[in-house]
Amino acid sequence: MGNLKQDEQDFHQRLSQPGITSKLVIFHPDGNARLAHARFEASEGEYRSAPHLMINLCTAYVGRMSRRGIGPNLEGVLRPGSVAIALPETQAEGYWSKTEMLGLAIDLSAYHDQAGDPFSIDRLIPAASTIHRDPLLTSVLTALWRDCEFHGMSSAFFDEGIGVLLRRLAEYHSSITTTVRSPDPLSGIALHTTLDLIESRLASDVSVAELARHVGMDVRTFSGAFKAALGCAPYAYLTQKRMDYAQDLLMTAIPITEIAFSVGYSNPSKFSAAFRKLTGKTPSEWRKNRL
Repeated sequence: MGNLKQDEQDFHQRLSQPGITSKLVIFHPDGNARLAHARFEASEGEYRSAPHLMINLCTAYVGRMSRRGIGPNLEGVLRPGSVAIALPETQAEGYWSKTEMLGLAIDLSAYHDQAGDPFSIDRLIPAASTIHRDPLLTSVLTALWRDCEFHGMSSAFFDEGIGVLLRRLAEYHSSITTTVRSPDPLSGIALHTTLDLIESRLASDVSVAELARHVGMDVRTFSGAFKAALGCAPYAYLTQKRMDYAQDLLMTAIPITEIAFSVGYSNPSKFSAAFRKLTGKTPSEWRKNRL
């Protein structure tokens, strides 16, 4: 695994770059993994490649990110609870909004699949093309983080958690995606700022007129450009995003009335009707089938 001391120094150096505020850095006793919690200011440019698999959990802020280059491209919205990964030696350019991330760097050569074979990077390519809203990934990463804060990095506990994460990521297929397709004809900047505004307002009212004003367009022109880019009207997109978020919350123990408020509905009955229209089930029925 090379010089462990040098590896630790390199990792600390990565976290001392301008625009990065490190809050926690812990190393696996055997050098197989390292965990860091840090805040990243908004930036654009080259992604610095790393020799490890990076599994990143967003812990604060909502914003868009894009990564394009050698290896899987990735574009979408990061918000607390979402997970994104980068394969070893990823060479890419892109941008990211201000975010706070819990990053787990893993030496893949130290871990094996259930058949006893080393984990293949090829098996993780589909997972690297997606921003995940997966309760299992989120809960395991959070558990590792909290355990580290109180007890440091325990080899047995961490190795088990990393095994769970790798097996889960290997299950993903290329058909699973949360990325948004190329913004055409709505311009890249206009589309990105519009989607940022929608994501930040899932719990409150936002009108098509407000979205249009946000990018300097009249309502008719904006609505046509948005539909041409994403294949649906702005309000239909907003409703779908709210229902997607509601499904994530329904996987938890949060009361349905509270979930309704969290996705912009002051009337739980109207939320239930909208949810049933899109999914064919009431929120209670949907939750019962998945818990």
